[in-house]
Amino acid sequence: MKPKVRRVYLKLLALASIPFILSGCSKSDCNVSDNHVHRYVGKNNRGTIVNYFISEDPLVYQWYEDGSGKHLNYEKQDDYLTLTKEDEEFYKAKGSILFKGEDNWDYLFKIMSAKKDHIEYYYRYDDGLGGWNHSWKREKPSKQYYFAEKIRVYHYQFCGHKLTYKDGKWVDERSPFVNDIREIIDEYPYFQLDCYKQVYKEFKVKRSELDNIRIEDFDDFTGPDLSNPELHPNQK
Repeated sequence: MKPKVRRVYLKLLALASIPFILSGCSKSDCNVSDNHVHRYVGKNNRGTIVNYFISEDPLVYQWYEDGSGKHLNYEKQDDYLTLTKEDEEFYKAKGSILFKGEDNWDYLFKIMSAKKDHIEYYYRYDDGLGGWNHSWKREKPSKQYYFAEKIRVYHYQFCGHKLTYKDGKWVDERSPFVNDIREIIDEYPYFQLDCYKQVYKEFKVKRSELDNIRIEDFDDFTGPDLSNPELHPNQK
């Protein structure tokens, strides 16, 4: 394939892989004449996500934003929502990038539950050339001399999105990162599949203390309240 032709091919392939459809119905088996979005349901190992897409395809997929190349498949359902022109622009703007948090609270709570604080240990090891290399690992060193007397305590924080209609278009604004999604979900009601980031603090630890290091001994971060799974725990 000639280079110029290959570039055109790759651009077409990239367009074909966009995980949301911006046009209306493209299939003849849809009997809805009004502008609308169908409800789609996606599943992965953390649960079920409900979302809405301007599409008639039986399967739509949504990319993870972490660069992993993974995506979540959504299956089309029979029910749908009719749209005003402004509504249609809203779904085009957010596409399949975001989903509504309140409709998917169980899923978001499972993400918070899975993203627990953890420790990484600073290793040193023989490079085979008479020197030492260093790296960070989650596994505790089996021998004290592998331990380079530093640890990092990693903590997860979460963010949401809100879309505001300004100057004839929908503007996406991301929230600050917080320790519990419930802190922001009312003001920032939409979320991505990867709605989190890691932060860490570094500590000096003696080798003699290696065997006694526990994550419970570090309270520098405040985690989400996992004892109550309710979205609005203060409401009766």
